[in-house]
Amino acid sequence: MEEQKLKSVFSILAAAGEAIQEVYASDNFNEELKADNSPVTRADKASSKIINNGLKTLFTDIPVLDEENLIPAYHVRTNWEHYFLVDPLDGTKEFIKRNGEFCINLALIKGTQPDEGWIYQPLIKTGWYCKKGAGIYEFDKSGIICKIEQPGEVSKVIRIATSRSFFKPREAELIEKIRREFSVEIIHCGSSKKQVQMVLGNADMYLKAGPCSEWDTAPGQLMVEEFGGIVFRQDNFEPVRYNKPEMISPHFVMLNSDLNTPEFIGFMKHIIQE
Repeated sequence: MEEQKLKSVFSILAAAGEAIQEVYASDNFNEELKADNSPVTRADKASSKIINNGLKTLFTDIPVLDEENLIPAYHVRTNWEHYFLVDPLDGTKEFIKRNGEFCINLALIKGTQPDEGWIYQPLIKTGWYCKKGAGIYEFDKSGIICKIEQPGEVSKVIRIATSRSFFKPREAELIEKIRREFSVEIIHCGSSKKQVQMVLGNADMYLKAGPCSEWDTAPGQLMVEEFGGIVFRQDNFEPVRYNKPEMISPHFVMLNSDLNTPEFIGFMKHIIQE
């Protein structure tokens, strides 16, 4: 993506973040339940409107697929060469709990894989951007960016990031199996902050064995893989793909580069299949 348009995307995310913060500071979230029983607030809707309008103005030829808008039928989407995938407020439950653990997720999907990705944290006005094969950059609301280096220190324990609001029995079961062979530390956090923790070197693994949608993982998966990690499905151990008929992500495992070895992947496959 050309530099000027990239800066404009940063500005769009910062504006959406300001709208989210405005609602967060209020005493009225206008919380509702969607058809799938997941919550939505006026912050989700305000962020969605800003991001959609901004992207459609900036990229007139690229479709935008947003969690909060009508999802086009698969026979339409399957013909898209590329499209933007948006979660305007990832971590709505954390937003409602006021624990600060929410983000904005944005990815440019090419074919079935993310090619560019953005994760923006409104409360700290900081985000991370990745272009496949070109590294990961941190940016602020003014668009100032700096390239971040891949963490070099290997942890003596396996630090496993898990969902704060969606921690599932299957995840606990797998963690107990890992404990039989390794020292483990659990890091509970919301939204795509789990993948950010991996990118920044504060976590080594993210286990997911519960409901999850494509817009929850796309930019984070790209960043984990950019730093030498791997993301694979728990059912068939194949890579996680995007723009499927049903936009639900399978149960998956994310490993950083330290754990992305044939030996540890073999261990994970064994305990998953037990």
